[in-house]
Amino acid sequence: MGRDARVTGARYRHPMYSPLTRRASSIAALVLLTATPAHSQTQGSAGLPRVVFDSLPPGWVANQLNEMDPIWQPLGARGMNYYSFGAPVPPDPYATRSDPLSPLYQAWLGAYVVVGALDSASADSAALQQHWVVALTERDQQAWLAGMGDPSPVAQAVLPLRRSEVRIAGAMRPLYVGEMRTHSDLSKGGTPLSMSLGMPPAFQWQGSLAPFHDVVLHVQGAIWYDPARRVTIIVYAASSSYHTRDGKLHDNGPALDSLLRAAMGRAQIVAATAN
Repeated sequence: MGRDARVTGARYRHPMYSPLTRRASSIAALVLLTATPAHSQTQGSAGLPRVVFDSLPPGWVANQLNEMDPIWQPLGARGMNYYSFGAPVPPDPYATRSDPLSPLYQAWLGAYVVVGALDSASADSAALQQHWVVALTERDQQAWLAGMGDPSPVAQAVLPLRRSEVRIAGAMRPLYVGEMRTHSDLSKGGTPLSMSLGMPPAFQWQGSLAPFHDVVLHVQGAIWYDPARRVTIIVYAASSSYHTRDGKLHDNGPALDSLLRAAMGRAQIVAATAN
């Protein structure tokens, strides 16, 4: 799987994570834009089912999506990412995902719909389930960091992941839980994607944290093959753990992980996107 792969070079100069909403001039405008379902599907999403969450935890931005074809093409896969993150809390204009003081710092909740991963023959293979959870999420995280301006993005899962089960969309699904060594996307901004999320003023954090500092993500990924739609579905979540310059550990896992697991269980598969 190319352990410790880096997302660098001309190969990744295509638009990866383009912001789906522009930075609003006010909190109200930003919340309105990000809370509205995204109807402008990309061409690559036509014909694929969508994943929605029946109800998100309080404080999450809903209905973000990104076509993953350019990011996953080296893996021989394509598809869509439906994702959520911590929203701004007024009067702050930046996402709580970007705020080191928030438990939602660097947290994720979302789902992939993938063509080219599992199939009917490999659907029950634990080794291939773990492979695809790891490969797709590592590539996604690297691409996100690159879009946020990280000069050397890295994402590496700590193997093996722990396997159990979780009920999603009416059935028990294989669940893989573990850690990923990666970087924060915290910075002084400058890329379109970082500006769309917003960043806390540098004076609030640069004394205790470096831009793109090391982070451990507590990751959860439920995976299954949908034979009727011929796609692999991965519902995922992550919380963060990191050290400040003085060596103090900040671990958001205890506050978030059970809440995120419950939200994963509320994911629903809905009709395919029309052309």
